Amino acid sequence: MNFLEAQDEVIAYTKRPDKLTDIKSQLNRAIAFFTLKANFSRDLVESSIPVDSTLYGDTVDLSALAVPFVRFRKFKYVKPTGVRYYLTTIDPTQILTPQGIVQPNRYYVAGQSITYTLSSLTAVLECGYYQYAPLLVNNADEHWMLDLMPWAVIEKAASR
Repeated sequence: MNFLEAQDEVIAYTKRPDKLTDIKSQLNRAIAFFTLKANFSRDLVESSIPVDSTLYGDTVDLSALAVPFVRFRKFKYVKPTGVRYYLTTIDPTQILTPQGIVQPNRYYVAGQSITYTLSSLTAVLECGYYQYAPLLVNNADEHWMLDLMPWAVIEKAASR
């Protein structure tokens, strides 16, 4: 189902063709609501972050990457290339142990940057991240929720 078909369903449900602008807004809000309520595999994107291969830890600006992260919401996993373990997410205040030692194989996100520490050197961090929902504008725009769970989106939009 595309954006126009979803609009038509909401209009048929509410009998309010005069509220087309509100209906478009509510459809986008419903998709955004469901996107934020769960971590759907359809919103997961796999990518890689090039890092300095001579450093055991650094901060990388995600917005300055050659291939930027599109609609980045949060990481599902971060993994150094060539190893069989994932980095553990932590709070920025926990990067040091009570003894003042930097914890290896950890990361945290602050704003548009990721700060990581490693126990072995690598040139690339493989990662999976969830995206925010796209803004549907054109009538031909599509979103996977309008195909797999259209009535949840339509009824949420119509109820508002």
